[in-house]
Amino acid sequence: MDDESLQREIERLREEVAALERRLERLEAASDDGGHGSSGTEAAPGTESEDSPIPGPETADSSASDLDSDATAVEPGGDPAETDPESESLPAETDPESGSHPAGTESTSESNAASDSTVESADDGRNWEVAVGIRWFGLAGSLALVVGVVFFVQLAIDTGLLGPLGRVAVGTIGGAALFGGGRYAATRQRYVRWGRIASGAGLAVAYFSLYAAYGFETYRETIGTPLWAVLVALTVLVAVTALVSVRDGAPLVVGEAFLLGYVTASLSTDAATLVVTPVYVLLLAAGLVAIATVRPWSRPVVSSTFATYGVLALWLLDVDPPAAALAAVTAVAFPLYLFGGYVLRGSDRVTERRYRIHLIILTVVNAVAAALFLELSVRDAFPEAAVEGLGLVAVAIALAGAYTVVIRRSSRRDVAAAAGSVVLLVGGLQMALEPLATTVVALAVVCGAVGLSFRSDVAGVGFRAGAHVVAGVLVLKLLAVDATALSPFDAADPLATLTGRPASFALAVATFYALSRWFSIRETSLTAVERRVDRSVTGSYAVAATGLGVIGLALELSGTGISVAWALYGFTLLGIGLSVDRLGVRVLGIAVLVLATAKVFLLDTSDLDTVARTISFLVLGAVLLAASYSYARSRGDLDLGYLPDRK
Repeated sequence: MDDESLQREIERLREEVAALERRLERLEAASDDGGHGSSGTEAAPGTESEDSPIPGPETADSSASDLDSDATAVEPGGDPAETDPESESLPAETDPESGSHPAGTESTSESNAASDSTVESADDGRNWEVAVGIRWFGLAGSLALVVGVVFFVQLAIDTGLLGPLGRVAVGTIGGAALFGGGRYAATRQRYVRWGRIASGAGLAVAYFSLYAAYGFETYRETIGTPLWAVLVALTVLVAVTALVSVRDGAPLVVGEAFLLGYVTASLSTDAATLVVTPVYVLLLAAGLVAIATVRPWSRPVVSSTFATYGVLALWLLDVDPPAAALAAVTAVAFPLYLFGGYVLRGSDRVTERRYRIHLIILTVVNAVAAALFLELSVRDAFPEAAVEGLGLVAVAIALAGAYTVVIRRSSRRDVAAAAGSVVLLVGGLQMALEPLATTVVALAVVCGAVGLSFRSDVAGVGFRAGAHVVAGVLVLKLLAVDATALSPFDAADPLATLTGRPASFALAVATFYALSRWFSIRETSLTAVERRVDRSVTGSYAVAATGLGVIGLALELSGTGISVAWALYGFTLLGIGLSVDRLGVRVLGIAVLVLATAKVFLLDTSDLDTVARTISFLVLGAVLLAASYSYARSRGDLDLGYLPDRK
């Protein structure tokens, strides 16, 4: 047997071994599933992952099908137990002359691949079938059941069936029974997915039955139900359901329970009291954070931030609390969710992309809502004083402090908090300052945040991210606000020029070029995300500075002045790029020169008079020739390949 034939034989044996290993893994998985009735990925009985599909009893059926297909694939023609062990253990010999395999052996790899693809296709078919049969049928049935209960209540009212108290009792008992049955099916009979859906439907039925005792006017008048009694009953129902679901490891049912809890909190606004609604909402938020210490579920906590501040907004509109009460409630809710984020970041799931996105949303929503509430309370408390932006600045300081406290523990570090502190600080100062002062302060904050981020004793990636956000927003502000609100260049009034639009654009251009240079020196310290922006964040700042420079010249000049200024600006950038040997700077210079050339040939030829048009072409021609000479002197014709190399 030659080397080539031997190599082919080895590859064929490897393929057969790999196929047998795959079949063995499927058989073992099928055996495990058949013994336990659920997927082997489930951590504990009755538990489920927050983001993963919930394993159900259908897995045993699919595993049995896999077992049958694997058994057939082992020996299509008979019982696997009757297979000759020697014929399976000895490889088929290869013809030394032709290198071909004996009949029936050369298609082994193809048959194995076909068998694998058949199994995968069958799995895909069962997956969608299971999704429709259990999840979607179950959800649709639960919704139909809840709607049916509502119609039953309406029908009972119309026909006089039972009394209001009897209807409430029947609905509550029926919902509780459905919840208990669903929990039994999930924890005892291993019908996890169906059991969770049934439990959620039972909770909804019981909740809205109790809610009807006060929410429907006829029920409230007939039964004489006081608001406090309904609130207590709903609270007990939500609390018991949440505790049981946490024990069972059912995050979706827990989320539903707390969602209904927030509905109860919104109902408490009917009491028109100063204490009930905020205390109820804060207790719900504290309960979810406490659950996060045991079960690091991010979705319920993130969702509760929207619900908490949403119900507080309703309370603010209905009750109109004093500024001190609003500030006190915000001062409790804001650090509570900061602590919740700290707890969630201690989970092993923090490496998952979706989980990290949830944590970012948690920090952003918490910070923005708290800043708005504090801003409202401060302005309400001091209506005559100039306190605009104080609430945003206070939240920014709190975020920076929270980030600094945990900065040594990289796994718990909240980068979104650091970035948010920079953004909110500039936003608060912007409310209290004039446009030019806002630009100056924003540039100072950007430079300070960037400098702080590179300190060896402060891991300030978050502060640098915030600086990038502020820089991007500042560019928009310059174009939308400063370009129209500030005074233009006026040679007769130097003071107006120094405090107007030219100064604002010039400061931004100079600062962005300086930052570009700073980042080019420390480019190795940048994150991978920063390097992805125009190859690096260095290029982004340089492009922003060049663009602002071009627009600023166009705003302050006109006609021939714009063409001349752009040509000289591009030539200056090109010269700097050649002197320091920076390709990026040279490309920016070339781009500005191309823009100037396009303007002269396309616009100046028709819009300007003869004298101005002549000046534009002469200056542009001189600048382009000078640029060409600079390239020739720097690179040389030999480098460009125009002249032969004479030695």
